[in-house]
Amino acid sequence: MKKFTIFIAVVAFAFNVNAQQTFDLDWAIGINGAAASVTIETGDTVRWTWTDSAPHTVTSLASSQETFDSGTLTGLGEQFSYTFTEAGVNDYRCEIHPGTMFGAITVNEGLAVEDKFVQNINWFPNPVQDQLTVTSLFKLEAYQITNVLGKTVDSGNQETNVLNVDMSTFAQGVYFVTLKSGDLQTTLQVIKK
Repeated sequence: MKKFTIFIAVVAFAFNVNAQQTFDLDWAIGINGAAASVTIETGDTVRWTWTDSAPHTVTSLASSQETFDSGTLTGLGEQFSYTFTEAGVNDYRCEIHPGTMFGAITVNEGLAVEDKFVQNINWFPNPVQDQLTVTSLFKLEAYQITNVLGKTVDSGNQETNVLNVDMSTFAQGVYFVTLKSGDLQTTLQVIKK
């Protein structure tokens, strides 16, 4: 009985270490490309949430690894979720607004949490003139911007998936933006023109 209890505890621990995650994407007219594309692990779920009141679909294209279709849903806050079980690329779009609403879900086997964090950070424009936008599937809790001399020129704390930083007063040059989410951290290189 003791061996059986230990076996169950080990299996439960292993399951929790590799627990799959649900990632949220906003879905509205004009959301496409990098803003609608993520890299996840097999077994992870993507949940699209309508952020406008127009009718939309989340529909896989014929070239996708998996087939999924939300059907037409209308209304602010509507949601569609899909759990991806096969490695591969899943191109998708809104059948009603195909030119302005599209993206790709890339699914990998055994992707570490750290890799999910790093691969799902997008920043633009780069080079930046005024405002830098950073998007992440993980809640960004803090950021720090340093210049090439290592001097901190800006920092902040806020829990958000979309970080907007005013860089209009920064001198031209190269900056390093360090982002933190819990124990996860990465640094981006940004050019200010």
